[in-house]
Amino acid sequence: MGFDTISEKRVMVQGLSTSYLEAGTGPVLVLIHGNLTAAQGWDRTIEEFRTTHKVLAPSLPGYGGTSPLRDVTLDGLVSFIAAFLDATSVDTAIVLGHSAGGLIAAQFALENPDRVSRLVLVDSVGLGRAINPVVIAGALLPGWATEIAIAALLLPGGGILRALMRGVQVRRPWRLTVQEWRTQTRIMQAQTLLSTSFQAVRLVVGPAGQRGRYNLVERLGELPMPTLLIWGLTDEVVPFWQGIRAARKIPRARFVPLVSAGHAGYLECHVDFVTALSPFIRDEPDTSGPQRTPTQR
Repeated sequence: MGFDTISEKRVMVQGLSTSYLEAGTGPVLVLIHGNLTAAQGWDRTIEEFRTTHKVLAPSLPGYGGTSPLRDVTLDGLVSFIAAFLDATSVDTAIVLGHSAGGLIAAQFALENPDRVSRLVLVDSVGLGRAINPVVIAGALLPGWATEIAIAALLLPGGGILRALMRGVQVRRPWRLTVQEWRTQTRIMQAQTLLSTSFQAVRLVVGPAGQRGRYNLVERLGELPMPTLLIWGLTDEVVPFWQGIRAARKIPRARFVPLVSAGHAGYLECHVDFVTALSPFIRDEPDTSGPQRTPTQR
């Protein structure tokens, strides 16, 4: 663990041995990671907010040392988050989700509005159909090809391939420290995580892009809580205009673009990400309607 102030813990959630990170005291902030990563990818964010919040970052089933589900489904993952909060004695929390984690967070908020005080969606899946063709190609790989791809990623030297896969999400990779690259590629050095990641992509993405049944756009008006959408303007995985459109449909939403960021702005533009997030979770935000606040760093 890169930060001594962050504790690695385990808890049983729905019969699954679940790995999670915890730090700090105060209002609870729950971080839900996306695909091809795990709780450890949130190290810098946890360290940033541990002085004002109790930060919990679970590794989803099949990721980061958490036992896998038999079948990956959105309902199953949403239920897992609810059970994780129960297992850690959390009634209400600020819930933040990145990418596929954003889809889980948004669906959880729709089903459990009383448990989400504020919602943060970062470059979220589930807000439209468009997605990078590379992701579509990965979703359409036959089983045997997926097995070959996973084997190649785990071979000696596969770290280069894993870095390239993460590179699709990072517009300016030189902004990540060497330690961050090591952490991200090490997280991906697990067959269960890679297999679960391919399952998750096939679940949400089809030949025409993100599957319609996971498009939450028409339900966003049901979200009663203050909501912040943070998006990299150069996101090459999920286009930023989906975030703008989503913010217009949420009654109490704010949209903040990260001008220099790609899909993983919390990594490559960490200072800007924190600047966007801090006032929303630390103070009462102005959520009278959709707003756009550019971040220029």
